[in-house]
Amino acid sequence: MTKRQIKAANKARKAASARQRGLDRAAHFAAGGDLASWRGVHTVTTDRKREASRRACRAYKGEV
Repeated sequence: MTKRQIKAANKARKAASARQRGLDRAAHFAAGGDLASWRGVHTVTTDRKREASRRACRAYKGEV
């Protein structure tokens, strides 16, 4: 495959995926789902080593 063909195939694959996501979203809301449940829960995990280094660098005084 040429580079142009690969790009076209990837573009078609992305478009098909986007259409499916749209259908899934519509079905979710049609079934009575709300926006919060559609987005899901995002957990934030801090990098402890980076945070410790950042606090030491900035003369951390206990602020959060």
